[in-house]
This record gives sequence, structure tokens and C-alpha cells, in this order.
Amino acid sequence: MKSQRITRDADEELLVATRDAVILHGIRRTTANDIADRAGISRMTFYRRMGSVENAVLQALTREFRVYTRTVQVVSPSGPARETLVHFAVESVRVFATSDLLTSIGERDPEFLIPYVTDRFGKSQQLILDQLGALIDDGVTDGTIEAGPGTATTLLLALQGVALSSRMLLRIDAFEDSIAELRKMLDRYLTPPGTKTAGALP
Repeated sequence: MKSQRITRDADEELLVATRDAVILHGIRRTTANDIADRAGISRMTFYRRMGSVENAVLQALTREFRVYTRTVQVVSPSGPARETLVHFAVESVRVFATSDLLTSIGERDPEFLIPYVTDRFGKSQQLILDQLGALIDDGVTDGTIEAGPGTATTLLLALQGVALSSRMLLRIDAFEDSIAELRKMLDRYLTPPGTKTAGALP
């Protein structure tokens, strides 16, 4: 058990080193040597544990979303499931917009994100998708959400659209207005027919 904990701590340090290197240099200019030096390990140890710089970056991204989503969950409202879901969804977009790691990738290496928009979901997206699915189930159970088989995926795609445009929205000072509209749109989309939404969410 102790050795497993040490391994987890070492991997955490390595992912933090990867995050710091990418924030400073971008993905293309980040090397295995740079990450290894920051983590205090050898280059060979880095490759043995991560396999490649790209894999290390992907794991660092997953860690970023896991840390932030846990924070969002802690401060989520404890009311109806629909309110909790909308809060989680909107704040997840805010995480994307304010993360130093994601900002660096968006500015220096936007092509790195393209496969996860056009071809497949990555682990970070799956993390959000699983949480959306669980919250949708809660909302169906308490009667505050109407959903079908594709609802969670559709929500994720809607969130991605705003998240990937966040740099532009921040530049034109329209991010908070877009977030407010996203909150309203999600609330109305998820509300069962015949249920009043006015005043349901701030």
C-alpha cells in the first residue's frame, strides 16, 4: 500500500511538472528533458512512466479537469438535480476558460485539441460526460430533468462550443453574458414540459 501511495505521489509530481512546462513553453517546445528536470527524475524514468511527452500532456489535462471538477462539485448547490447539473456544466466551461494550462495550449498549440473535437472523446471529456450522465440520472429520479439517451452527449457538445470560443469571448468582453445565456439555455432544455423555469436558477 505504501509503495502504491509513493507511486501516485511521484506521478502527481510528474504531471505538475508537465503542466508547468507546457504553460511556460507550449507543447511543441516542451521536451522530455525539461519535464524530467522539473520533476527531479531521469529522462529514461520519464519515458518509462509516461511513454511520451504527448501522453504526459494528455494525463496532465485529465488531472486538470479532475481537480477542477472536484472543486466545482464541492461548491455545487444542494437543491434540485437540475440546478446542480446546470451549475456543474457552466462552471466546467469556466474551468476551461480560466485554466492556465488550457490557455497555453489554446494560444500556442490549438491543433492539439482538434482530434478531441472532430474524431474522439478524450479522458477529460469522458470525465465531464460521466458526471453529466450521473447528474442527469439524479434529475430524472427527482423529476426535475427530462432526458433521453443522447442528452449527456448533446450537453457536452454544447459546453465545448462555448468553451472553445472562450478566448474570443473574453477578448470581446462577452464571456459572462454568454455564460449567463448558456445557463438559461441549459435550464430550459432540461426542464420537463409543463414545469415553470422562472426563478429556478439565479
